[in-house]
Amino acid sequence: QSDPDYRPTLKLPSYWACGSMTRISEKYPSVYSWSVDTRYSSRKGTWSNNLTSDYEYLYEFLTGAICDNVANADKINRLRERGFLTDDNKVNIMMVMGAAEDFFAKIPALNDQFKDKFADTALKIAIHEAKSYPPQMQDLIISWGVGHFIGNTVAVMVMDVLYNNGTFKPLTENEKGTSNLIMFSDILPANE
Repeated sequence: QSDPDYRPTLKLPSYWACGSMTRISEKYPSVYSWSVDTRYSSRKGTWSNNLTSDYEYLYEFLTGAICDNVANADKINRLRERGFLTDDNKVNIMMVMGAAEDFFAKIPALNDQFKDKFADTALKIAIHEAKSYPPQMQDLIISWGVGHFIGNTVAVMVMDVLYNNGTFKPLTENEKGTSNLIMFSDILPANE
């Protein structure tokens, strides 16, 4: 901040997001995960705590390869710590049977009119932000700014609208643990 006496009066919500994070299991080829950490999720550690082994452990639990016993205590405790399993061994994660590519291919693309509107606004904001940096860094700041604005920033803004207008109901603490996280697999949890 160039003016040490300046005190902002506008308090904007955080549009920070860590993602799109993907994890692909080499051990179990059908296991794949996608997640984004935002203020709507309660996960800690971002990318460094989002381990492929977490999804492999859950897959092993689903297939019966591991169960809740002393021999598997570390794996089960890790799944509970991440919020993937409840204390009574219920799966607490959005799961999709099949390939991630097939799932994401069903999501309609944004039309060009909206893309142009977002791109224009993102570019204006990024150019303004870049002016605070030395000339040799400005292209990098613009690239980062536009990339982040069009991606996760807009996603968080859309979630704000959906939560504020009642389309989405407020998340419980249990739901926040696995918010914006999907695991793909060739098996789903048994109906409980």
